[in-house]
Amino acid sequence: MYKLSLNHEFKMQDIETLGLSTELFKDIENIECTGYLRMPMIKKELMKIFSNNGFILRQRLHKEHNIYITGIKEKVGLCIQMGHKAGWYFDMTKLTYLKNKGVIDKAVIVLPSKELEKFCKTSSIATYELVASRLELFGDIFNNESHIMRLDISRRT
Repeated sequence: MYKLSLNHEFKMQDIETLGLSTELFKDIENIECTGYLRMPMIKKELMKIFSNNGFILRQRLHKEHNIYITGIKEKVGLCIQMGHKAGWYFDMTKLTYLKNKGVIDKAVIVLPSKELEKFCKTSSIATYELVASRLELFGDIFNNESHIMRLDISRRT
């Protein structure tokens, strides 16, 4: 058996201002993981957990367009990115739009680690490691306060 863990480099007070709780982190660690795991399965479980912790899921950007982000809690946007690396740029554009419209003040972006990508036997995913390096290059383009978090996998002890 394996376990998922959501890791970050923030102070506890920063976690609370992002609408996250220790319960949310524990719920993620309690997800049952066997040897077979795919990114859509993970995203579905994460969405349930974030919803149970107060995030309103599937938030539309504009009433005339069918464009969504994963969720919003208070003024914190949420994007759970488990797909192709190009999708991250689109998420950043959507979050910047919402910030410019005053809908959100900041955002949480959940990304799989390189290790989780390997475990799921997939490639070309927007991993935490890739996005962290891209933020160094493109961070000034997106005027939203994005906080990236790394979803890791390890053996359950």
